[in-house]
Amino acid sequence: CNCSKERVEKVLSNFEKGDVLVLQNEISELEYILSTGKEKGMKVVLNPSPIDEKLLKMPLEKADILILNEVEAGRILGKEVFDGEKTAEELAEKFPETDIVLTMGEKGSFFKNSEKTVFQPAFKVKAVDTTAAGDTYTGYFVAGITEGMEPEKAMEFAAKASAIAVTKQGASPSVPERAEVEAFVKEVAE
Repeated sequence: CNCSKERVEKVLSNFEKGDVLVLQNEISELEYILSTGKEKGMKVVLNPSPIDEKLLKMPLEKADILILNEVEAGRILGKEVFDGEKTAEELAEKFPETDIVLTMGEKGSFFKNSEKTVFQPAFKVKAVDTTAAGDTYTGYFVAGITEGMEPEKAMEFAAKASAIAVTKQGASPSVPERAEVEAFVKEVAE
């Protein structure tokens, strides 16, 4: 999206305090959108993908939730990532007012903020194509949080949706409908 500041202002004028703004590093004026959303009191969720030097200079601490994978975490911390829990802790120290969601593919995911650390194992499935796994996780996690789920429940919801997504080919076609995720939840619970 090649957005101007005027376009950003026009779009964000339709939103108010408490609304959720989900951002990725695939749009122009990202820093302006991030700052404007925060100023409006919106809940700002940022996935810093694809990560680049310009993003590393942005005020990432303005995000309420930072959802990132190990590669992105490594770039932000300036080092290789080997230990998910330690990395989540380091990110939480760097961004103390931000909830951190660190995704690690088949190794699961961590949630970390000043109050809690939660680990969510990945659900074991036969992966066919990992395209859209991260986007599926992000979408379902944000949906869960928006619906009032605790982070641990939203992570489980997201992990199940992502597990379904990797069993299918393609990007958009692999993202499961909610009913499919809920059926998977019931299947696992029984």
